[in-house]
Amino acid sequence: MAWLIVILLVILIIYPYVIYPIILLLLPKKHIKNDKKNHISDVSLFIAAYNEEKVIEDKLLNSLDLDTTGINLEILVASDGSNDATNVIVKKFEKQYPNVRLLDFKERQGKVNVINRGLQFCKGEIVLLSDANAMYNKECLQKILPYFQNEKCGCVSGEKRIKAEGDAISKNEGLYWRLESKIKQLEAKVMTVIGADGACYAIRKELFKTLPKDTAVDDFLLSMKIVEQGYVIEYEANAYSYESSGSNLKQELKRKVRIAAGNFFNLRYLKKFLGLDIISFMFISHKLLRWISPLFFMFLTVTLIVLSTNSYAAVIILLCLLFTYIIALLNYKFNLNILLINKVTRVITYFYLTVFAQFMGFIRFLAGKQKAIWTTIRE
Repeated sequence: MAWLIVILLVILIIYPYVIYPIILLLLPKKHIKNDKKNHISDVSLFIAAYNEEKVIEDKLLNSLDLDTTGINLEILVASDGSNDATNVIVKKFEKQYPNVRLLDFKERQGKVNVINRGLQFCKGEIVLLSDANAMYNKECLQKILPYFQNEKCGCVSGEKRIKAEGDAISKNEGLYWRLESKIKQLEAKVMTVIGADGACYAIRKELFKTLPKDTAVDDFLLSMKIVEQGYVIEYEANAYSYESSGSNLKQELKRKVRIAAGNFFNLRYLKKFLGLDIISFMFISHKLLRWISPLFFMFLTVTLIVLSTNSYAAVIILLCLLFTYIIALLNYKFNLNILLINKVTRVITYFYLTVFAQFMGFIRFLAGKQKAIWTTIRE
């Protein structure tokens, strides 16, 4: 019986990354109907910003360089109580470009509240939401907008790409997002993507619902609330943002813990996706099982310890598991670059970093420490 538990736990750990994508490949594809008469030309690019003086000029130049053929694009920078040179830089662009506007919110309330307050000022039928450090490819808008010709499309998620800067963090983060991209492509073909990434996603403005003021993961909740209304999230890999990863493992862990805490906070608003329908199956497979993966590792370790009292096989497996824990801990604690060069140890470290972040995020959620206001890794 104990060995069956071990096998089940191993399956649950690898399921979201290996088995779930295979299942998606086997499921029937949805039928997409496009209404060619439904041409959309009015688009708002909404950039939430707090103390982004280091990147906001590049972001605005990048936004102004987008291919807007046949599109009326307005660019709004919603400043969340910035006290550096962010507003000054945006105002310079505002004077020079009539389609650039600054929304200067004096009191800092967090990104989600900037979105809640700021989206009402968007004139576009479609709103493209972006992070200040996320740079887009030139064809981004042209790739996204055709999906909205389908009246059931409420959101389009672009692809997040990590700059290949040669360090272990960017390589692992890039690998993670390549896997995510493949899964999202498969989900879109079957039914709907399970959540959009905040770096690059567009929504129908009319579908926006005010978000809880304390959430720290607005993009996932906002996009899934659109799915809850009966619409789908499409995925376009050729509309992408590119940005840098965290500069070290500690910063990467901090970012992932914040996201994990926000996801646990959001669960109360996503109860509809814990049912028996296909979208619930996709939500549980893609997201929930990853979020609770620390439990699987805890039970797996304890079960192997119990089995090792009278099984040499269990002793060997337990030692191998503990060895991977030690590798990850040493890499994180001492930043051992020699180990990080090895692809296997690099993947092990990053994987356990993600799992541990889920655990720490849950603890932070229970303690009520994760709020809407947070510090970016760029500060």
